[in-house]
This record gives sequence, C-alpha cells and structure tokens, in this order.
Amino acid sequence: MVQSIERAQERETTPLLSKQQNDFEKETTTPITKNRRWLMSTLALCSAMMAQSYLIISVFPYSGFLAMHLLPQLDSENVGSYAGYIASCFMVGRTFSSFEWGKATDRYGRKFAIQATLFLSAIFSIAFGLAPSFKLALLFRFLLGLSNGMIGSVKTIISEINRENETEETKMMALVLGMWGYGFLLGPAISGYLSEPVKQYPNSSLAQGPLRQPLDCASFHS
Repeated sequence: MVQSIERAQERETTPLLSKQQNDFEKETTTPITKNRRWLMSTLALCSAMMAQSYLIISVFPYSGFLAMHLLPQLDSENVGSYAGYIASCFMVGRTFSSFEWGKATDRYGRKFAIQATLFLSAIFSIAFGLAPSFKLALLFRFLLGLSNGMIGSVKTIISEINRENETEETKMMALVLGMWGYGFLLGPAISGYLSEPVKQYPNSSLAQGPLRQPLDCASFHS
C-alpha cells in the first residue's frame, strides 16, 4: 500500500515534458529568435498598413479626372462634388463595417482579418479601376471601404505580440502607425505619376487604360 502511494506521488511530480523537449523550447525562444520574429512581424504589419493608407489617399489626385471620364457631361466647373463622392465612399463603407470587423477578429482571429482585408482590397481595387460607369465606381469604392478591417486588427496584434513589454509595444506601434503617414505622403505622388498613362506616356506599353495603373499598384501591394 505504501509503495503504491509513493509511485503515485512520483507520477504526480514527474514533468510532463522531457528534458530534451524543454531544451528545445529554450532554443526556439532565444533572444535572437525573438528579435527575428519581432522584426518580421513589424515588417509585415508595416507593409499591410501602408497598403491600406495608400488605398484611402491614392484616389485624391485623379478623382476629378475619373469623374469626368465616367461622366462626359461634366467639366472643371461642376466636377468637384462628384470627385468628393468617389473619395468619400471608402470611409462610408468603413463606417458600416468597423464594428463587424471587430467581432470577426475575435471570432476568426487577427490573421484571418488582415488576410481577408488584403485579398478583398486587391479584388475591389482592380474592379474600381475597371469600372465602366460612375455608379459602379462608387459601388466598388464603397465595397473597398466595407472590406477594410485593418486598423483594429493591427493594433490588437501589436498589443498581443508585445504582451508585458511596453517598450517594445511602443516601438512597434510607432513604426507600424508611422507607415500610415508614409502612405499618405507617397500615395498621392505615386497615383498622380501613374494616372492617365495614355496622355503622359503615349508610347509606353503600360498605357492601357485612363486611370487603372494606380489601382493596379495598390492591388499588387495588397
């Protein structure tokens, strides 16, 4: 009876993982590995954030020209409000979907939300660039905003990656959210340079559509 009790106590105090397994875990969580994971995570989140900021701001340089292209009766005197409709549809879509994206990230995971956002952004960017009518352009721009669940997911991931390390969290938050500003800085320059290639670069093989190239760039980045 005494021997059986001692054996039971030994089993209770025996580690669930062998020494070899514990050593392996220690090797995979070395400072070098942690720094590498932190760097790769930061680069991925920075790229995703910059892609989304580009999608928001890139339409501003050519929204007026796009409206006149889709509605030939417009001119420079009355195109302003139509250009505003195109620019604002993105944020209208985000207004309706932000709360639902928050629930989706809790149910399906942060990674799923970011991957779904990037995939849908690529699809709707191309559709917006190829829209044959003004109404369809507004619809695809609205869907582009509706499918955007990036901001909340990225901020949550940053907090989860750097749990109990406020210094690293602050550093990653500054880098990732800083990409939002770089997207606002570079987006108008890139989209303005690529828009209307037929007029700007008539001999180029890229001159296939009036305003498609800036959206192709955003789709490729996503």
